[in-house]
Amino acid sequence: MVRSHKVVFRLVVVLLLVGGGAALGIWMTQARWTEERVQTSILTTLERETPEAFFITGSVTIKAEAEVSNTRWLFPILTPPLSLGTTTATVRLPGRISYGFDVRTLTAEHIRVAEDGVVDVALPELTIYSVEPNLEAVEVRTEVGWARTRAGSGEVAQQAAFAEVQRALRTQAEAYLADNTQPLVNTTAALKAMLVPVLESVGMEAPEMRVQVPNVGVLIPEG
Repeated sequence: MVRSHKVVFRLVVVLLLVGGGAALGIWMTQARWTEERVQTSILTTLERETPEAFFITGSVTIKAEAEVSNTRWLFPILTPPLSLGTTTATVRLPGRISYGFDVRTLTAEHIRVAEDGVVDVALPELTIYSVEPNLEAVEVRTEVGWARTRAGSGEVAQQAAFAEVQRALRTQAEAYLADNTQPLVNTTAALKAMLVPVLESVGMEAPEMRVQVPNVGVLIPEG
């Protein structure tokens, strides 16, 4: 009879140990993905993976065009003056722009874990990282005035048009970023691709994300 009590007692102890171990395991799993740890892991990963402190999230090829004209006059005091002709240079220049955001503008306050377990990230403003003109694909068309020279007025007009088209390329890049939603879609997808493994490493199962985009609203990352 005493032996039976001992067996029951040992069984109870084993069950308590098993139950206690399971509870401890659940507690440890939950404790691993506290909001603070999620915030720290995300920020650390972004800083580590973007050594220049800029997270490039997409790129696109664009083309800009600029035209410069100048007219030379003979005896400009005459009415009408005598024109020596107008020289016009037109330059078309493709380029590749890359965009993203400065990771230093993302803080712990921009990262929250909602009650449903979804990680909410408030996305900083997207900016242009680089504008790289493709000089090998540049197109130049020059029309020289009847009394002008290609080596003189033609080259001057070309140089002015080339400088202008590079400024236009930057302007067009800024306009593309401001007027299109695709960069936002690409950025949210890039964020998810980088951060899902991070969230899994802190104990989240099948983590989900929502991204709050300035002046747009909430986007659910694709993929």
